[in-house]
Amino acid sequence: MRILLDPTQPFPEDTKFAVSYLRVSTKAQTETGYDEEGLSIAAQREANERKAEQLGAVIVAEFVDAAESAKTADRPELQAMLGFIRELGVISYVIVDKVDRLARNREDDVLINMAVRKAGAQFVSSKENIDETPSGKLLHGIMASIAEFYSANLASESKKGTRQKAKSGGTPGHAPLGYRNVRERIDGREIRTVAVDPERAPLIQWMFSAYATGDWTMRQLTAELNRRGLRIPATKKLAERPLRYQHVDKMLVNRYYIGFVSYEGIEYEGRHPALIDTVTFEQVQAVRTARAAAREKVQKHPHYLKGSIFCGRCRGRFGVMNAKNRWGTVYPYFYCLGRAKKEDCTQSTILIADVEVAVEDYWSRIQLSESRITAIREQVMAALVGRQHSNRAELDRQEKRRKTLQNQQLKLIEMRYADAISLEHLKSEQERITRELAQAQQIIDQCSTEIEAVIKVVEEALLLCANAHRLYLSAPPDVRRQLNQAVFARFWIMDDQVQGADLTEGFAHLLDPGIAAGLTEPSKDKAAKIENRSRPAKGRGRSTGAQRADLELVRPRDAIQRPHGPLPADTTNPGPNRDRGSNVTVLVSEGGLEPPRPIKGTSTSS
Repeated sequence: MRILLDPTQPFPEDTKFAVSYLRVSTKAQTETGYDEEGLSIAAQREANERKAEQLGAVIVAEFVDAAESAKTADRPELQAMLGFIRELGVISYVIVDKVDRLARNREDDVLINMAVRKAGAQFVSSKENIDETPSGKLLHGIMASIAEFYSANLASESKKGTRQKAKSGGTPGHAPLGYRNVRERIDGREIRTVAVDPERAPLIQWMFSAYATGDWTMRQLTAELNRRGLRIPATKKLAERPLRYQHVDKMLVNRYYIGFVSYEGIEYEGRHPALIDTVTFEQVQAVRTARAAAREKVQKHPHYLKGSIFCGRCRGRFGVMNAKNRWGTVYPYFYCLGRAKKEDCTQSTILIADVEVAVEDYWSRIQLSESRITAIREQVMAALVGRQHSNRAELDRQEKRRKTLQNQQLKLIEMRYADAISLEHLKSEQERITRELAQAQQIIDQCSTEIEAVIKVVEEALLLCANAHRLYLSAPPDVRRQLNQAVFARFWIMDDQVQGADLTEGFAHLLDPGIAAGLTEPSKDKAAKIENRSRPAKGRGRSTGAQRADLELVRPRDAIQRPHGPLPADTTNPGPNRDRGSNVTVLVSEGGLEPPRPIKGTSTSS
């Protein structure tokens, strides 16, 4: 705001006062001349002054919104102008160069006009015949509608150009950390492109490599990057600032770093150089997934067993604490997180070293003898040969399904470009198609996998079981985490010992003594289970003694998973907020929950 005259000073009685409002949309428009304001602001000022002279008015204040869009009325100088004329109450005219300097949509135009009229003033355009006459009001409405159309059309054309740029591999908007937006001149044309930032790119590459090892938490990685000097660059409104771990987490999942660009939820192959190779990127995602699967939060005390060990009494997870005695000696402990919530849990704190040794010893339980490995290998080979013939029909069906889904995906993109569907609908449909494509591809991979490839995977698993204990003892902490999550879903801790464990699904099948029956007759066994569950009970619905004996626990009492028999955690219902439902296979007897009803033709005594 620039005050030119004080309207409270003595003036002739018939003097009319006016204010001048000037606006340009971009900063570039303020850099077009030798003056700081640029040529556009100066031209608008001169036109407004001529208009004021024609009206016989005196401009007492000038308001300039530089580099401000008219899409919204929330502009500092515009709001200051409205407050100024409202407080004085003596302003007759608000002079603008054109209507589009004031607003780019009809709603804001109406609201601003109402505020000006309420203050006792009227709008006047220096280049358009707008006044309070009927024809002037009509012209005002027409020009306001044209301004709104121009703004909407400009946005649509801009979005169309940005979409085409993304489709051709260009970068829409600002490039992420590690890259710089640059301008190059090729054959006399200015090309806006992206180049690698020589200062920040090595830090981004180190960030991915470091996190892929599994040795760094998100907070530690953020602190180290800040220590090495990586910063968020300054913008027009914000100064240079340090990284936060949310920034790091967002960068670690950004596929731009492996050569892809995304616009409107659609991913395209980019022309920019990739900073990160696909292998490292996938390793980073594997670490993030492993920590999410273990529900391990970013904390000060990470440990490779966190997320894998649970209390055998209350099913609570174990956290890490460092206790210090009066001499300053630190003792790291595991403590049961469920004990604070469950009064009946008696699990005390355990030295971390004791738990590590107990888990190491437990790994010896999955050792397989040479004869057992040979038997499993023969059984797997025989099953694969038998299934290969039945997979061909399923493979054809899934191939057709995949082609159909891919065609749907292309049609969706075309419909979005034609504005036939909303962005929300596009995203939801893309998620569905992506999910179904992944399912189809998984089945295709299973059906088309060569016997040699399957045998290779089985051989690797059998090799692990043959040398499990030695391999685990020689593994570093990050590899131990991966081994634990690959083989064991949970270790159940009581006191300072591992009292049981739950195998992951793959190793539960591999180490099952009945693996031969599961491989040779999978369909019959599955059908039999479904038939047994759906068959109604005979008689009056009460389960027999034999049926009650069949109510086995979900966790089998075998030498690997339950070497010491059922745990206290097995005999109590985990509750609705746990990841397991009930701990028994049969939830309700086959007679159901309702009281037995009399069989037709019989009577019951009352």
